[in-house]
Amino acid sequence: MAPPPGYVPYGAPGAFSPFARIGGIAKALVILQIITAVSSAILLLVQLSLVGKADDFLDDRISSREFEDAAAPLLLVVLLSGLVAIAALVLMIIWSYRIAGNLQKLGRAPLTWKPGLTIVVWLLGGCTLNIINMLMLGEHWRGSDPEVPPHRAGWRDRPQSPLIAVWFALGIANVVVGIASGLNSFSGVGVENNTDSIAESLSDRLPLVIASGVLTLAAAVVMIAIVRQLTARHLLATRES
Repeated sequence: MAPPPGYVPYGAPGAFSPFARIGGIAKALVILQIITAVSSAILLLVQLSLVGKADDFLDDRISSREFEDAAAPLLLVVLLSGLVAIAALVLMIIWSYRIAGNLQKLGRAPLTWKPGLTIVVWLLGGCTLNIINMLMLGEHWRGSDPEVPPHRAGWRDRPQSPLIAVWFALGIANVVVGIASGLNSFSGVGVENNTDSIAESLSDRLPLVIASGVLTLAAAVVMIAIVRQLTARHLLATRES
């Protein structure tokens, strides 16, 4: 029996898909993650360039104003990094929200991290040291397995990418380094009350500053790989062209 006029098989160009598209969002998210990685590297280089000025300031060879002027590029990098981080967070929420919604349509049940919860995870996940983020990404990965047909059991038993555990471990290590250094970030540079603590961190705790920068850079690189690979398998599962 011939198909009706205008019929297009599912998965063919122009076919209607019940699934939300994530390809474009994923590409933008990867670009922002690359910018995050580059800004992390620049931030680390700027910090290293300020070590001599920090020593001079602590030894009273230059004034507080001179050190703050020298640290002005650090302020700019921190500001730009913060703006990029906010934009990446927004896209990450949309990306996860759509993935979770698509997993529901694929019949991945029971689904722990439903669309609404993905918003909570990315906004408050840091309070749990990214534990819930790791669990949610793992569910995204397993549920997006294109080898498991829709509405078929057993998807939870599928393996997840080791990159998710690596990303989580890098985050935990960065928290430990931050606690050890006594400085979680360089936000507030240029405020007079913070000048001494910033100079001391650059001068006395330089190895920890370097370690934090390297861990942040590594975490951004790993997240790029996670987003790319998870998106690729999800596109196969939903047949998004």
